[in-house]
Amino acid sequence: MQSYRFGVIFWLTKVFFCPLSLRTDLSSLSVMFNQSKCVGCSACVKACNNIAGQNVLAIKTIDSKKVVDTKIGVELSKTNCIGCGQCTLVCRPGAITEVDEIPILLESLKNKKGKVFVAQTAPAIRVNLSEIFGFPVGTVTEGKLVASLKKIGFDYVFDTSFAADLTIAEEATEFVERVKKGGVFPMFTSCCPAWVNYVEKSNPQLIPNLSSCKSPMSMLGALIKTDFAKIKKIDPRSIVSVSIMPCTAKKDEARRSELSDESGQNTDIVISTRELARLIKSKKIDYKKIPDQKYDKLYAEYTGGGVIFGSSGGVMEAALRSAYQILTGNPLSQLDILPIRAGKDGIKFSEVHINGSTVKVAVCQGVANAKKLVEKIQKKDPSVADLKFVEVMACPGGCVNGGGSSKAKNAKAVQDRAGALYKLDSNLKQRVSLDNSELKELYRRSLKGFGSHEAHEILHTHFKSKK
Repeated sequence: MQSYRFGVIFWLTKVFFCPLSLRTDLSSLSVMFNQSKCVGCSACVKACNNIAGQNVLAIKTIDSKKVVDTKIGVELSKTNCIGCGQCTLVCRPGAITEVDEIPILLESLKNKKGKVFVAQTAPAIRVNLSEIFGFPVGTVTEGKLVASLKKIGFDYVFDTSFAADLTIAEEATEFVERVKKGGVFPMFTSCCPAWVNYVEKSNPQLIPNLSSCKSPMSMLGALIKTDFAKIKKIDPRSIVSVSIMPCTAKKDEARRSELSDESGQNTDIVISTRELARLIKSKKIDYKKIPDQKYDKLYAEYTGGGVIFGSSGGVMEAALRSAYQILTGNPLSQLDILPIRAGKDGIKFSEVHINGSTVKVAVCQGVANAKKLVEKIQKKDPSVADLKFVEVMACPGGCVNGGGSSKAKNAKAVQDRAGALYKLDSNLKQRVSLDNSELKELYRRSLKGFGSHEAHEILHTHFKSKK
């Protein structure tokens, strides 16, 4: 464990002295920075400005040393930082990193008696983790991921791709309801916590536009402590629910007061891709050689719509497949909606024809780009006047390039990661989220139908201004 006091950093028995005026900012739930490690390169500042669009960071001279600091000189938690973690991907010396929750997990595992440890892994992790262990970019290693988590001590491992299908089912239903009843448009996705942070902190006028759906992580976290606990006859308070995510902002999301009930938070601990890699290495698990294992039944099945959730444009594509099927009763004839898939463009547009009407949609990667689109919408620019649905992901390329993911060598590596998810999608028999058989069974036994009262109680949330 680390302790930062009186200008001295203690690490086990070693003591490193740094100037008293340099500081370590531990105030954020998502990311932290240590000025003593900073080389003043300004890469983080550029990421914050150009990708996140937040202008939170600046390089300042302290004791003749150029170091990162918040632009206005306050703790990170008191700024409009959205926790996206794009700064951590470009910081070579490790001055800015994700908040490390591995010590919390290890302490819990050490005192495991009477507890049930449940992990869930995001769609992007199956390709994101592979590179760290020497596999070619885009290699899918979900079997080794599951096996490693079981070796670490988890009793159950579920696939968040299942919950991505669930999110799509609820989000598509919500969109259809808005179309039929004249709701607020355009509807914005709410699965990216960094985007939600931006809306709540800086543009709360958009809150009515946000989908009320929880993210896949939080939906599955809620199910683990309700549906799963009931089936297995486990006290939900004894469950330690751990999410493996390629996202630093998920750490902040997990602590939202709206995502808790009498059994505690929907998600107890969030571990990033990089943290999990360090943990696997520390446990001396041979990731390349460990025999594959399968996800545990109940929340294991996924469709193509669920797995492409990890790529920019994937949420929109999956939602349109399902919304079309709900409105027409038939599958969309062309399931591949290529104009909105991950690419270089920060804002992409497309349209789908449903029952004689044209539904115009947009996909944004990077909140800086989303801000440009939002400005046009709020100024009633005629070029975006008919938009009905907008996907926003804070990270370029989507979750495959999330702030907690393995650091991609170049843009092609990000594209290859996304390409691996789309290849999985194209090879699956079921590509529409509504066709997931485990999902259908869940609605039959617990949720009583898409958009039902029971579904809203467990799977939906609300947002509030933090400006």
